[in-house]
Amino acid sequence: MEPLSFGDCVKKSWGSTWQAIVQMPAIVLGACVVFACVTMLSDSFQHTPAEAAHLSASTLISHSLIRMALSILNFVVSSSLIIKIHRFVLLGEGSQPLVPLGGKPLGRYLLVSLCLALLAGLLAVALVLLLHQVNSTHVFLVLVPLSLVYIFVAVRLGLLYPALALGAGLKLRAAWNDSRGHFWSMWWVGVVVALPVIAVWLIWFFAVTLARPVMLTAEGQASPAFAIGLAVVNTLIIVLVSAAASWLYRRYAKQLRDEVGPGVGPTAAL
Repeated sequence: MEPLSFGDCVKKSWGSTWQAIVQMPAIVLGACVVFACVTMLSDSFQHTPAEAAHLSASTLISHSLIRMALSILNFVVSSSLIIKIHRFVLLGEGSQPLVPLGGKPLGRYLLVSLCLALLAGLLAVALVLLLHQVNSTHVFLVLVPLSLVYIFVAVRLGLLYPALALGAGLKLRAAWNDSRGHFWSMWWVGVVVALPVIAVWLIWFFAVTLARPVMLTAEGQASPAFAIGLAVVNTLIIVLVSAAASWLYRRYAKQLRDEVGPGVGPTAAL
């Protein structure tokens, strides 16, 4: 644990984000390009019910598989970017290696993220089935508490991701113990750090609404301007929140640092 205040975490997260963009432009820009391409390609394989009625079953299946593959690509690239930002902030590591530690941190990060997503999905399905009938009221009653629980668990395990990036194993208990009593601090650091980008996103959203002919094609698919704008916002949020998680790790991690082991840990002074 390091003597960092709330304001220190916020300011240092902003500073680390800028340094990461300046020192690893190829990594950040490459991820942004992938996000934009995935948005445009996914939309091209998305069909309305009316369009789907004129397509064969094999075509619909193949398009669904393509969209799934694009989603997996997007997930892997965003996870790789998160790991690189954690290692940049905590170790001062640059663009190389592109896949640190032989891909072990990436594999563990994907595993934890998938397990959390699957758990949320299974709980949602189970709760909906228990309600017997699915209507708007029931969906609302299920999704709101489930979302709150998911956010709570995700924030409480937030210190685990920087540790995974450093090479730690799946130390769930250590992450949970280190974040005990710090939920609101961790939550608000993330919100405040991302606030400027969220404000830009809101402005961009209203711009899309007002300039719909420019942002969306006649078929309602994403135009290049829409895809690029969304990709830039998503990339900035990923970098900002990852940097914030890294500084929160430096502030709160104790058991996790012991689990990571000697010679590996937050040593960069950014």
